[in-house]
Amino acid sequence: MPYPAPDGTELVEHLGAGATFDVALVRLGGPPPGPTLGPPPGPMLVCKRLAPGALHAHAGRAAMVREAKALSLARHPALPALARVGADRHGPFLLESRREGASLRDVLDGWRGRGRPPPASLVAHVVRTAIETLAELQELEDAAGPIGFVHGDLGPDHVLLGPLGDIGLIDLGAARFRGMGPDLETADRGTLPFVAPEIARGESPPTARGDVYAMAATLVAFATGAPLTRAREHAAMLVEIGESGLRVDALAAAGALSPGQRRALARALDRDPERRVESARALLDAFDAASPRG
Repeated sequence: MPYPAPDGTELVEHLGAGATFDVALVRLGGPPPGPTLGPPPGPMLVCKRLAPGALHAHAGRAAMVREAKALSLARHPALPALARVGADRHGPFLLESRREGASLRDVLDGWRGRGRPPPASLVAHVVRTAIETLAELQELEDAAGPIGFVHGDLGPDHVLLGPLGDIGLIDLGAARFRGMGPDLETADRGTLPFVAPEIARGESPPTARGDVYAMAATLVAFATGAPLTRAREHAAMLVEIGESGLRVDALAAAGALSPGQRRALARALDRDPERRVESARALLDAFDAASPRG
């Protein structure tokens, strides 16, 4: 069955389905016009529906509600903008703006395809800009006070490098935010090996400090191109993360970053959450203090 584009939109491209969401690119306003007649085509949006296995599951419905509410609260250029929430005979759906860019995984793979790592200047820019972006999101406020934004599933597939060098974050189905009711709590654990140990083990829900850990792990993987664990299977990976922590020995050779900047990232990956920096702003301050220009 073709992807069911919501009324008032036309399917452009089916982007794929995961465990929770089935995602497509749609055009608002129906088919594009002919070469000479009709109004200009409408904007393209990302449509998210629940995957068949999640359609009637509480966790799937909760993920969709969380993403919609998080995007309605956390308005920032790094995030997609929520355009519409709806439902039809195929189930609920979200329409969001399309966040342009390539995932950090794709950027790294692209340079590997050229037979060399990303340039040092690009690595340094991505690392600092990504930390700064997360800091801004964690500090978002509205008239009611701090939003309490938590992404909940940061990793190389969900952090984008935009065409102007900006950083974007996508896929907020595991997000947390101010005032979120207990009915929306589910056992979200992020993506190994980037998830903080206490969250991966189910000892804690997604938290802002867990986001700092996940972003640091993502950036270490990008800066080094090296695996973060010896284990490859999830169960073994979980044990390794909990007992010995991530492998960051390759970070010592990341010449794009100063020794102090590498230490700041490594500290953000401490297995003990109480020994980590508590916010992305604190990590950014430590990172900038260790800048060769500082």
